[in-house]
Amino acid sequence: MQFTQPSAARQLNRLRVLNLLAIKEGLSRSDVSRTLGLNKVSTGEIVDLLIGEKLVSESGTRTTAAGRRPVTLELNKDRKMVLAIDIGTRNTSVALVNLAGDMLRYERFPTAKQPAPEQMAATIIQSTTKFLSRMKDPSAVSALAVSIPGVVDSATGTVISASHWNWKDVPLSIALSKHVPFPVIVENNVRSMVFGERWFAEISAQTNYFYVNWGEHLGAAWLSGGKIVSEDCQFGHIPVAQSGTCTCGAIGCLETQAAGWALVENYPQVNSVKQLCSMAESDSAVDGDLLHAAEALGQGLIFASALLRPDKIIIGGGISALPDRYFTALVNAFNRRASAVVSEKTSVERTRLGDRSGILGTAAIALDEYIFKRSLLDQLKHQRGV
Repeated sequence: MQFTQPSAARQLNRLRVLNLLAIKEGLSRSDVSRTLGLNKVSTGEIVDLLIGEKLVSESGTRTTAAGRRPVTLELNKDRKMVLAIDIGTRNTSVALVNLAGDMLRYERFPTAKQPAPEQMAATIIQSTTKFLSRMKDPSAVSALAVSIPGVVDSATGTVISASHWNWKDVPLSIALSKHVPFPVIVENNVRSMVFGERWFAEISAQTNYFYVNWGEHLGAAWLSGGKIVSEDCQFGHIPVAQSGTCTCGAIGCLETQAAGWALVENYPQVNSVKQLCSMAESDSAVDGDLLHAAEALGQGLIFASALLRPDKIIIGGGISALPDRYFTALVNAFNRRASAVVSEKTSVERTRLGDRSGILGTAAIALDEYIFKRSLLDQLKHQRGV
């Protein structure tokens, strides 16, 4: 799109106004004009257009010291929605999310252990149909986003590989598009989680950070200069131990020490790390295993930081929500064992999105692609050096 053309420039300014009103509340037309550097006539026309689309409404007036009271504007957050489906190796989450990122409906159920692509597609279609059937106005849904733990070609929605399920070259987006009444986007799950941090946790586009999905498996992505350099960096398969057979076939991978599957493996009566955390309150052996896992992950993060030198390391995923005692052990292991050059530059933080980071990130992908296009705006802003 050439934004030098008047019509394209108008589309760009429409997006700028829409995003501003989504982020800041209580603004008037004059506030929008002043903040974005647009003339008042153009601003008024764009706001009227958004009101006509029912994406924005006039919410009242604001008291001022003198003069006419300005009319304030607000985003009609339930005017449009997206469906998000986050497929993990253990559980699948489904959510209906509005323009403000509020989850209006949420469900979670176990993922089949070795689902065939056809079985997974059927599950997604059934979940979508179920959610739409409960809505007064299903046409409010603008898109479906699906996140998968595998290598994904985002442009085509093809799952290039999902090693946990032995999938290869699965055209998932095309298959789903034949059965749902709106666009479908398929994305790598860690990439979606990273996107969620940017969208909902307000991480600066210029912050270099290493994101770790600490869950059933260990996934990671490296972001530099506002771009995801890699979401398939095999962080979980750094060799850190002399024993322990990994699911990849190697010995001593980080996953054998810290991944959810490895922690649960030693306790046949347990189905989740959450159960282990409850047991740890009265079982010193379980407590020791969880502390060991946290410290092992801290050690793995030292290797990643020494090479990448990120400003931040953000830990997300289901296990990131474990009790503070274990997360503190992780951070302490990192700070204690890393060189001062590494530890003084890099901070280790837990995601602010909690155990919903996966589903919120998946929703953010759809909100960005089909409604707000913030990534495009950030890219253009970066190109202009603003």
